[in-house]
Amino acid sequence: MIAHLVAVAREQILTITEDVFAAMIDGGGEVLVSERFEPVPAPVEPLSAWVDMTVAELGLGVRTIVRTERPAADELTRALLMMDASEPVGQEDLADAFGELANVVGGNVKSLLSAPAVLSLPTVAQSAPELPEQQFLQDIALDWRGHVLVVSLWSLV
Repeated sequence: MIAHLVAVAREQILTITEDVFAAMIDGGGEVLVSERFEPVPAPVEPLSAWVDMTVAELGLGVRTIVRTERPAADELTRALLMMDASEPVGQEDLADAFGELANVVGGNVKSLLSAPAVLSLPTVAQSAPELPEQQFLQDIALDWRGHVLVVSLWSLV
């Protein structure tokens, strides 16, 4: 059932993320590079943001998780909030900006679902809740300014 709900290819995740970064972060001036990491390096200071898309009448959903390291999340926050490069990033700004990034990526993924879904508010934490491996749907590792950024999709059943 979930396969019919979510048929999102890695290329679609890449396109969505590139579009979000062009609109919100880099103004179209930089490129996200995929396929650079095999295997994806484990984060030292992990930070994750996620949103859930729920189709209540089917009892199904999808979680979009954006994961990176804290220094990259700080840099993303500064870019999104148009802060000076040397300005310290507070926890509230970090949660707002990194959560919004996951929210917009997830909202674009939601538009690809085959059934109407409700999008949750974003959550930001050191790591997303563990889900069983069989619930994994798709992911893509990207290089942004030398930082690893992973966007993954998981089924919620």
